[in-house]
Amino acid sequence: MIPPAEEATDIFSLSDQVLADRLEFVQEIGFGNWGSVWLCKPKTTSTKGRKEPLKVAVKVVHRSKTTTTAARVKSLWNEMKIVRLFKEDPHPSIVPFHSFIITPSYALITMEYLPELIPVEVPEPKAKEWFRSLLSGVQFLHEHGVVHNDIKPANILLSTSLIPVLVDFGFAERYELKSSKAFQSNLTYGTPEYLSPERARGLPHDTRKSDVWSLGVTFFEILVGRTPFEHVEGEQFETKEDLEKYWARTLRGKWVGKWTMSRAIEKLLKRMIQPNADLRCVTADAIEDPYWTSTETPSSSLGSSHRAFLSPRLHFVL
Repeated sequence: MIPPAEEATDIFSLSDQVLADRLEFVQEIGFGNWGSVWLCKPKTTSTKGRKEPLKVAVKVVHRSKTTTTAARVKSLWNEMKIVRLFKEDPHPSIVPFHSFIITPSYALITMEYLPELIPVEVPEPKAKEWFRSLLSGVQFLHEHGVVHNDIKPANILLSTSLIPVLVDFGFAERYELKSSKAFQSNLTYGTPEYLSPERARGLPHDTRKSDVWSLGVTFFEILVGRTPFEHVEGEQFETKEDLEKYWARTLRGKWVGKWTMSRAIEKLLKRMIQPNADLRCVTADAIEDPYWTSTETPSSSLGSSHRAFLSPRLHFVL
C-alpha cells in the first residue's frame, strides 16, 4: 500500500465505504487494459473547507494481489505525481489534478471532468488557436522535465471555454533537467500511428522530439480526419508486418492522400513530422514559426494516393 504524504491535502487513504460515501460513480466514459475512467459526482459539498466540483473524472485501477495489478497501481501513482506537479502552476492545456485516493479495493486519480473530445476535420481558422494552445502546453511540459509520450486526438478534450486540454499521462515520464540522461530513451510504447520513426524502432532518442512528431501528426489529423501516412482512414495493423510497412512510410516522410490546409501550416507540420529527428524542430522553434502570424487561406494538396478521406474518426478516451 502506498502511504499518503503526511502533509498532503489531496492524497487520501480511505476505506471502500468512505469512498462510496464520498463519490457517486455515474457512468464509465473510458476503459483500457489497466482500468477505467468514470464520470463521478462528489456526494459532499466541501472537504476541509475546499468546495468540491459538481462533476469529476476518475481514473480507477482495481487492486488485487497480483504483480500486474501492483504495476498498474504504481503506474497510476507515477501518473498522479506528474499531473500533481502543475496543481499550483497550471497550464490551460494540461488537465487539472484534484486528488489521489487509495482504498483496499481501488486506486484512483480524480481530475477535472471535460465532457467533449476534440473533433477532427476542423476548419483551419477554428483549429489554429487550438494548435497554439496545445503547442504551448507541450512546451510547458518539456520545460518542466516532462514528456507525455502518447499525444493523439483521443487524449485531447475540450474545456467548457473550448480550450483543448491534454489528458491521460499514463505513459508520461519526468526527467531531472540537469541530468546528462534527461529526455533520453530507447523504449518503444504508445499508439502506432503517432510513434516517431526512432521511437517505433526502439532506437536511442530524445523523447521531446517524439512528442513533437506525435503533436504534428495530431494537428494533421484534426485538420484532415486521418493521419498523414494512412492509406485508408482507420487503417488496421494486425501483424508485425503491417506495422513495419506503415513505419516504412513514416521513414520516407511522404504524406499520402489529399489534404486541405494553408501552405504556412503545411510547412510547419513538415518541420514537426520530419523523419530525421536531428532535423525535426523542437517546441520552442515551432512556437516561433511564421505560421502563427500568417493570414494565408487553406488550399488543397494531393499526395501519392488519390483517395479522399471524409469520414470523421471515432476515438475512445483511455
